[in-house]
Amino acid sequence: MIKKPACFLSFLLICGIAAPALAADEKIDPATYNCAAFVTSSIDGTPPLFEGLQLDGYAAAQGGVVIADANTLQPMLLAVSDSCASKPAETALSHWKEMRKYIPYPDEGQWRADKTTCADYAANEDDGSGFVIWLDAYNRAKTGKAASVFDSQEKLDQFLNACKASPDSLMLDVLAKNAK
Repeated sequence: MIKKPACFLSFLLICGIAAPALAADEKIDPATYNCAAFVTSSIDGTPPLFEGLQLDGYAAAQGGVVIADANTLQPMLLAVSDSCASKPAETALSHWKEMRKYIPYPDEGQWRADKTTCADYAANEDDGSGFVIWLDAYNRAKTGKAASVFDSQEKLDQFLNACKASPDSLMLDVLAKNAK
């Protein structure tokens, strides 16, 4: 992020979402999630944010990218929604990866899989709520596990509490430990 750090919270609030918790139907397997589901899960014409965060984290891990960036998320959601509309049987992930060629990740950013510690998150929990969802999908791509480690609010709370107890640890490391 070059000029001003993007805020996941601001983006989430603009979309009317304020918490990192996922409803059961919002947890997807990014590798198999198809375009029909992506397009039809739009709310009032707005592409699905939680699903987009998961697709982005998963694609980032597969592409060797470590930066989560709220500034590129909205254009990606719109581009993938448009692209998917004409090809509902294809995976949304394939469209996500294709659109990333035109809307690239930034070179730097506040929220990074390889550098964001639990202390960084604790200092700005509201802004980092989207990063938690993104990081879960990133971890799934890296480990090959299709299921989210946050299969319940209790599991999410356990992760957040473990992170608070280990402020110097990378969030990704704490997430990986909780995934076991």
